[in-house]
Amino acid sequence: MANNTHPDVTQQSPQLGRLQRGPTVKGYRVESFTDILKRHGTTMGFLAVICLMAPGSFSIIAATITKLILQPVPYFLTLLGLLVFFSAWTARRPGSIKRKTQWIFYLLYISIVEELTFRVIFPSLLTPHFSWLTANIVSNVLFAGIHYITLRWKLRNCIVTFVGGMGLSQLMTHGDLALVVLIHWLGTFLNTPFPPTEKNNYSHG
Repeated sequence: MANNTHPDVTQQSPQLGRLQRGPTVKGYRVESFTDILKRHGTTMGFLAVICLMAPGSFSIIAATITKLILQPVPYFLTLLGLLVFFSAWTARRPGSIKRKTQWIFYLLYISIVEELTFRVIFPSLLTPHFSWLTANIVSNVLFAGIHYITLRWKLRNCIVTFVGGMGLSQLMTHGDLALVVLIHWLGTFLNTPFPPTEKNNYSHG
């Protein structure tokens, strides 16, 4: 009875292919949490490390976390509230609590490294040579293009990712990295709230 009321995402055929393109000629698809960690999580983490190695990167970051340092309580409470919301939402579906928790914190990790790379450091390194708009267009095209390659997302979903990235770039002009990370985390969770399994096509964005 429980399965009829709250079907597992693996049984929801309309969700299959919502984000990801069809399999390759050899039949490959990104179909597991491990696939996403290896292909997307590792790639984004590596790019963040490269950006952190750039001269002046820590000064750039420091300028975006002043509000977090001066007033940490609102951010902490928001973080806690999101965790409660995410946990309550995922509890509606059957599945491993451990895996769902891992997925939630993976989404937090990916939100942090993507914002550091594509909304803070990389565009800041480009702005001495290009306008703000050009620098952020380049950064967000790269951001969306990586989703196309690592997660094998459909082009239309990558276009939406680009537009969303530009919105986050605009929000970052207020100089509040923590706020942008939290918004990214919420948006990513609402897009892909459940961890992928061997039978579904939920791939983070």
